[in-house]
Amino acid sequence: MLLLVGGTGFLGVPVVELMMAREYPIRLLTRGAGDWKSSNLSQYRKRGINVVVGSLENDDVLERALEDVTCIVNISGSFRLNVDGSRSSSYEYLNVDLVEKLTTMAKEKGIQRFVQVSCLGARAESSSEYLSSKFEGDELVRKSDLYWTILRPSYMFGERFPYVEMIKPLVTFKPVLPVVGSGLNMLMPVHVDEVARCVVECIYMKESTGRVLEIVGPKEYSLVEMLETIRFEFGLSGTTMTIPSQVSGKAFEMATKVLPKNTITLELAQILIADSFSSSQEAHDLFGLEGRHLEDYLHDIVANLRKHK
Repeated sequence: MLLLVGGTGFLGVPVVELMMAREYPIRLLTRGAGDWKSSNLSQYRKRGINVVVGSLENDDVLERALEDVTCIVNISGSFRLNVDGSRSSSYEYLNVDLVEKLTTMAKEKGIQRFVQVSCLGARAESSSEYLSSKFEGDELVRKSDLYWTILRPSYMFGERFPYVEMIKPLVTFKPVLPVVGSGLNMLMPVHVDEVARCVVECIYMKESTGRVLEIVGPKEYSLVEMLETIRFEFGLSGTTMTIPSQVSGKAFEMATKVLPKNTITLELAQILIADSFSSSQEAHDLFGLEGRHLEDYLHDIVANLRKHK
């Protein structure tokens, strides 16, 4: 039995579909969908997936989910979480404490395989709590006695682009294009289906064990270039305004006053100024990635952004 932790989100859905297509035995551990109307859990159950719904903070739920499991695939986590824990789990719990529990329980139960989906930009010295906690969780996996693989994708897109949805008020701000920091940090967005294939293929791939694999798309953008490309698809133009991202001082707070209310926080600013690119070809060569281009999906991305609230 393969345990998939967090399989109802943007990456989780194509991972589940690919695992089902390959007839893998799946158990899905999820806290459940926020909107019961759009929940696909009942459909998953009808298709033979063993679904465990419960709080990821509950050790009894984790114990139940890990019963008779041979591999853990952890794709839980979202930069949409509030760091104060006011919505579901905090960064610290989901990215660190949960990983520690899963790796510890895996050892106790004799589970040997662990696939961890992290993100590019995760590093110890990051000013972003999300990125630094991701790195801390990765280190727990690296130091475990498990046969582990850590996948670090850049920001993922498909018919939607969650990274841009998060900052839609900035992208669609008509007077100017507000850009956090210099806007020169580099990104290499990757198609979500390519990441899903990497996740599923590495489960039984011995060559992927003990490796940290960075997954990127074929094109490198600066933050400014990428946002201007999407903004152009919206039919918007105008000048670019940089927003200082310093944690100290009042410059950041003053600059954000000209933006729509509640558009950006310091934590989000630290995520936005981080690089998310790689020159490594390891994942590309190992999995034979196609390299899908963001431009080919801009029409659908913008159409969905227009609907996104």
